[in-house]
Amino acid sequence: MIVNNVNSSSNYFSNVAAARYAGSVGYVRGAQKSDAFTPSKEAQSFSEMLNKLKNISEVREDKVSEIQQKISSGQYFVSAQDIAASLLTNRF
Repeated sequence: MIVNNVNSSSNYFSNVAAARYAGSVGYVRGAQKSDAFTPSKEAQSFSEMLNKLKNISEVREDKVSEIQQKISSGQYFVSAQDIAASLLTNRF
């Protein structure tokens, strides 16, 4: 009989704990529904600038066409010293 009393009281406590848990879960779920993320104006501006930078071509077409014209006309010249200095600067 003592065993039955222990079991019945433990059921009571487990039911009370379950009711408290259910109440707290409902409270937390309600809080999650009201949460929202709104980026600041600075963050929005940064995002817009970043997207613009991503869409810019890395090739400067004006410089490429200028050098192509100089090469085709024979006016493009680079000294050996400039080439060697550039190689050493970029390599080491």
